[in-house]
Amino acid sequence: MNITSDIVPEVQPGVFTYELYTILSNFESANLAQVKYVRKQTPGIDEDLEFNLWTKPDCGGTEFECNYKSWFYFAIKGGIPGTAVRLNLVNLNKQSKMYSQGMTPVFKVDLGKSEKPNAKFSKASWFRIKEIPTYQVNENQEFVLSFSHRSLENIEATTYYAFTYPYTYTDLCNSLSFYEKQFPLPSDLKEKNEKDIYFHRETIVKSLDNRSVDLLTISSFKDISEERECRLFGLFPDENKPRPYAFKKKKVVVMSARVHPGETPSSFVMNGLIKYLLSKDEQANILRQNYVFKLIPMLNPDGVARGFYRTDTRGTNLNRFYLKPSLKFHPTIYAARSLILYHHLGYELRDELIKEHSNILDLTTSSSTFCRSSDNDDDLNIRIKDMLATDCIVYDGQNKIKPKIINNDPDSLNILLKKSQSCTADFFTNKGLDSGLYLYVDFHGHASKKGIFMYGNHFDNIVDNIECMVYPKLMSINNQNFHYTSCNFSEHNMYSKDKKFGLSKEGSGRVAVLKYTGLIRSYTLECNYNTGRFVNFIPPTVHFVAERRTQSLVPPKFTPTIFEQVGKSLAISILDLSNLNPNSRLENSDFKSLTGLREMLRSNIISDCNRNRRLGSKSTSNINVDIPITSKQVEKMFSAISNICV
Repeated sequence: MNITSDIVPEVQPGVFTYELYTILSNFESANLAQVKYVRKQTPGIDEDLEFNLWTKPDCGGTEFECNYKSWFYFAIKGGIPGTAVRLNLVNLNKQSKMYSQGMTPVFKVDLGKSEKPNAKFSKASWFRIKEIPTYQVNENQEFVLSFSHRSLENIEATTYYAFTYPYTYTDLCNSLSFYEKQFPLPSDLKEKNEKDIYFHRETIVKSLDNRSVDLLTISSFKDISEERECRLFGLFPDENKPRPYAFKKKKVVVMSARVHPGETPSSFVMNGLIKYLLSKDEQANILRQNYVFKLIPMLNPDGVARGFYRTDTRGTNLNRFYLKPSLKFHPTIYAARSLILYHHLGYELRDELIKEHSNILDLTTSSSTFCRSSDNDDDLNIRIKDMLATDCIVYDGQNKIKPKIINNDPDSLNILLKKSQSCTADFFTNKGLDSGLYLYVDFHGHASKKGIFMYGNHFDNIVDNIECMVYPKLMSINNQNFHYTSCNFSEHNMYSKDKKFGLSKEGSGRVAVLKYTGLIRSYTLECNYNTGRFVNFIPPTVHFVAERRTQSLVPPKFTPTIFEQVGKSLAISILDLSNLNPNSRLENSDFKSLTGLREMLRSNIISDCNRNRRLGSKSTSNINVDIPITSKQVEKMFSAISNICV
């Protein structure tokens, strides 16, 4: 059949009209570049009308344009009621595997003017389209995804279609504003019970487009001090907003999401985590009593708002710049890295962040820019001496500190300052340093591999490998859709390079955090957009053994609710990891205890190493497994490790 097409005029930015139809992309996170009406010489059998639609690549029309074209988000309204319309997205990235596994776009309907008072755009629900879309590669080698739209009886209604469940920057702002009102900051710390919820929201940095990047602090008032955390260099631009109070003794958990704007499952995981941490659940209370949660819900708000799939406004994959981010070009990653280092060390560190030592602040003058979180002056002084001995420099915001002049040579100060710009990770990962961090996870979406799973790092000794694997294994006990067998802890996955731009995963958050803190529990969480391969049997909790319910064996289609449940499971698994869960599933699992789980992991690692040695594979054969250790030693060792980060 011969087909011709006519360009549908864009009557105003993001508004395309053809006869009675209007196709829209003039709203937040939308992505649609061009529309053509397909004119068939032979009438169609199934659809009455057909439109070809083109998406914009990330940074389309700029010098930073790159070929990421998976995210689409547009709306259609009008037309003759009941008319079937074929929609063809003709220039997407090739995602045959994902769509062959049953992936479908999502839609929602805004009823417009309605007699129902609650029928508003913001309240409309998203659903997966009922039909299975078709896909092909056309004669121009373009990936084409096709599905049908039926014009609604209500001419005021608008139907929205998207690659997957959207979650916009405005959605985040509205959600956080709600929590701010629900958990206001106290005017006097003495008015609060130590079990009360402490919730603090602040702008950690402004994005390249000048959007606020939020940082949340969630804990209880237990162990809270009257001192505030300091204002780190280049960060926290709102000087009228006080920093959160510092906490004594509590370890810090850092979690982040949406570094890749099209990976919306990460936002729903974050929502579930926040919602649970702020709940009245007793397990959530125990978490708040023992930890401080530092959450960055949206690392790339510009990409989210502009409808990008993977990059920021400069075409950059931000998850490759954690090792040495630029405040000018990668402000959100710079902020995340500074935050992590601050809570790891207990004070702010100026190393490679010092661009020109000649412009540095007078060394005899105290500055609020450089400060500490430690309230132990002796501990701080020891750390400063260690830093000077390793050619690094730190400044304390309350005390005047002068670096030692080596051999009374003034020039040595210049040498020291220059060397401070290239400090290696050896200092940061000093095993003798009692880190303030407990755990780090960065949330993502995933197109090809089914299920929900984690990437961890690889170590050359069995003890650290076991400890890295425990948290993901606990997730498989606490969440039916988490696939431990899909987790990857290989060395190759730490250093492999992207096919498109050749950037190494060494610059990802997960690997970089290990590099500059030595934190074993540093992970990437991946959530498939569509579904999983299987469901886990979830053992009952200790206090609800009698309430066993039949669990479905059919992997569900993933929804925002399922992703939110993953966020809750991440929190509960931290309790298990810390031996603090009063209602754990571990006791009713095959492992019975943390010790049993670790013994199983040890056995599996040794088995894998022996098999790979026989086959000549290097994937795990370089792990030192020849460490004699008894069950009692395992229990004693890991009960200590579970409470500290090394």
